[in-house]
Amino acid sequence: MADQGGMEGKVTAVTGFEKGSGKTTFLATLLPLARLCGPVLIATIGVDGRLKAQEAGRAAALHVEPGDLVLTTDSFARAASARLEVLEALPGRTVLGRSLLGRVVRGGEVTLAGAEHFSALAQVLEQARSEGWARTALVDGAVNRITQVSALGEVQFVFTARVDPANLVRVSDRLKALVALADLPVAPEPDPSVHRLEGPLTPESRGGLPHDLSALSLEDFTKVFLEPVELLRLLERVPCSVRRGFPLMGISAALRDVPPEAFHRAVGPAVAARLLPDPCRVAA
Repeated sequence: MADQGGMEGKVTAVTGFEKGSGKTTFLATLLPLARLCGPVLIATIGVDGRLKAQEAGRAAALHVEPGDLVLTTDSFARAASARLEVLEALPGRTVLGRSLLGRVVRGGEVTLAGAEHFSALAQVLEQARSEGWARTALVDGAVNRITQVSALGEVQFVFTARVDPANLVRVSDRLKALVALADLPVAPEPDPSVHRLEGPLTPESRGGLPHDLSALSLEDFTKVFLEPVELLRLLERVPCSVRRGFPLMGISAALRDVPPEAFHRAVGPAVAARLLPDPCRVAA
């Protein structure tokens, strides 16, 4: 993502394995680049990741500029230092108030809050694009399940991870599996000779695959729930493809007491080639 061309006209989801991996921080570093494309919609899956980290329950907010579109709630909009023009009130209410899509008319800070259902978020993104309200969209995946990327429709994603000596091996293995899945060829209509798996690939469904399996078609990589070692072993033995692809734009790893050289050795060249700057160092 060296320039804004990687985001123009697209939805870019910033997601990760767990809380505290730098998702919200990295999204903030992408905002100036996204604005070069025109108005940008900023949304989240759930509540702004930093809000849950506030010990005193005080809402941490994202800085926004006039022209930005944000998905938030009526209560957060009233409390924001930014001022919003309400473009759309979403049906239903969340525990944080009624969800709304607003356009920033005065810069300041506002706390993001997602829609009650992922399908509603997907509809907001589509409406903003079809109405010409936004040229691009950034979505903070404030949850630890990458499967929720698939609820947003056609998206690309950036992945963030927090790495320290205690989790280096585990995170490295998961990143290897992630890149291997993201690199699978996309074949919406696989050849009839390819085994077409409907539903998720789990240890149970893996055991039910034909013994003479020559090729496997998966719905998409978010439906894979195998441990990294088992998944990589399968990919080595059986040619796999996906019927729906999500482009991986890069991985941003926040290193804590792990030298970059050691991290690169642990993840290997395929992952290292996808690495983006550490979100915390970028924001510093």
